[in-house]
Formats: sequence, C-alpha cells, structure tokens
Amino acid sequence: MNNCTDFKNKLLVKMDAHIEIKHMPKMYLAYVTCIGPQNLERSYEKLIQWATSLGLMGIHTKPVTMYHDSFKDTEYHKVWMSACLMLKEPVNTEGEIKMKSIDSGKYIVGRYEIGMDEFAKSWTELFGWMNDQGYRKADKEPFEIYYNNFKEHPEQKAIIDLCIPIQ
Repeated sequence: MNNCTDFKNKLLVKMDAHIEIKHMPKMYLAYVTCIGPQNLERSYEKLIQWATSLGLMGIHTKPVTMYHDSFKDTEYHKVWMSACLMLKEPVNTEGEIKMKSIDSGKYIVGRYEIGMDEFAKSWTELFGWMNDQGYRKADKEPFEIYYNNFKEHPEQKAIIDLCIPIQ
C-alpha cells in the first residue's frame, strides 16, 4: 500500500460507496461562486463557456462543486458554494471567474454512483462514517468531483467523489 495515496481504511457502505483515506494532490480550480443550488447550473454554464473559449476543456478537466456553507446550518437556498473546474495548472481569469488552489492534504473520499435525490443522504452517510472512524474534519471546505454527466447516464446517476478534508 502506498502511504502517499492510501492510508488504512477502505470499506463498502450502505449506498455501495467505496470509501478510503487519500492524500489528495494540490488542485488548481477556476471557479464561480453562487448562493443556493438553484444558481449552480448557471454558474457552471458561465464557467464552461469561459473554459471552452480558452481551449481548457479536456479529459483532465473535471467539474468540482465546493461547499463554503453546510446545508445542516444554512437554509437550502442560501448555501454559499462554488462551481469549479479542476485544471492542470493555474490560468489568468477575469470578471466573476476566479482562480484558486487547494493545497495537498488528507481526505476521506467516498466514490458514489447516485441519483440527484441521493446527494444529501450520501453526504450524511460519509460524515457519519468519518465520525464513527474517529476522524475530525479539517478547517477546509468539502467538495464533490464529478466523473460523468448524469444526464447522459442510462439511470440519470452521477458518478462522483465526495471529499471531506480531515486532520
């Protein structure tokens, strides 16, 4: 087992998730912030249009949703989040499109294949697993990495990694 990428816990849980502790590399994210999930699709549209015009869309470019608020503590339509694109390297941005990096670190990563109505349950399950295993969330934002377009999946499911930074 490679200490840099895998630590000790691998497990299958109720929603057929594969959960592991991973050391994630530094990530470069172009992003647009929004308030509420009702505005997330529009933020992604702006971001993808910008990235496409610069030739940045490719097989290594992955959509990422970063959560700056918790749905547990904030009203659903007021949750602050960012629509992001993971890029190979930082680029110059303008207007409402910004650039940031996330330092490498230790994360609980749950790989899920879920419907749109299963996101909340999956996050709850993953945070529960974190608590049951004795891990503590680090002072960084959790995020989702998307591996497909759920609209093109035969069952309208998203293949995603839910990522919780841990101490």
